[in-house]
Amino acid sequence: MRLLKEFVRDPAGIGTIMPSSRQLAKVMTSEIGLERAETVVEVGPGSGVFTSKILKLISPKAKYFLVELNPRIHRHLSEKYPKIKIYNESAENLPELIKKEKINSVDVVVSGLPWVSFPHELQVKLLEAIYKCMTKGGRFTTYGYIHGKIMPRGQAIKKLLKTKFHTVETTEIIWQNIPPAFVYRCRK
Repeated sequence: MRLLKEFVRDPAGIGTIMPSSRQLAKVMTSEIGLERAETVVEVGPGSGVFTSKILKLISPKAKYFLVELNPRIHRHLSEKYPKIKIYNESAENLPELIKKEKINSVDVVVSGLPWVSFPHELQVKLLEAIYKCMTKGGRFTTYGYIHGKIMPRGQAIKKLLKTKFHTVETTEIIWQNIPPAFVYRCRK
């Protein structure tokens, strides 16, 4: 219900009315080295479905924080995960945030950002900020909805990922998600 309310307030900033499925969370967090990562950042955590999965996979010694722009979702996540540092900021500020956290670079970035909702200029700014903070060989994972594959902004983000990252893999469609989704797994 919370996502639906936020979607009505800001459809471009939220991107969906339903929380991601457990199956999407499983695919988003697999095969990206979370178990070995020393530093992990989640941008656009939304309802926290990926957060719960990440917490089960990362080492207790790993440095992990979240970045959520929406103040109401930020407040909800802060109550749900009181022991995790959650910044109420744009992912564009990630370079400054890792400095605050005394981190040189990030091993894994998990993104729940609604890329297809963003204009190309914002897609570029966000991806630049994320890429700049990543360790060489670091992993970036994000997802899109099946209908986004045919949208110009969906095609633009795929092209942008391929120009930026050394490798970009696209998973099979996750039909158990509403709407059906796929995951991009990228390596710097």
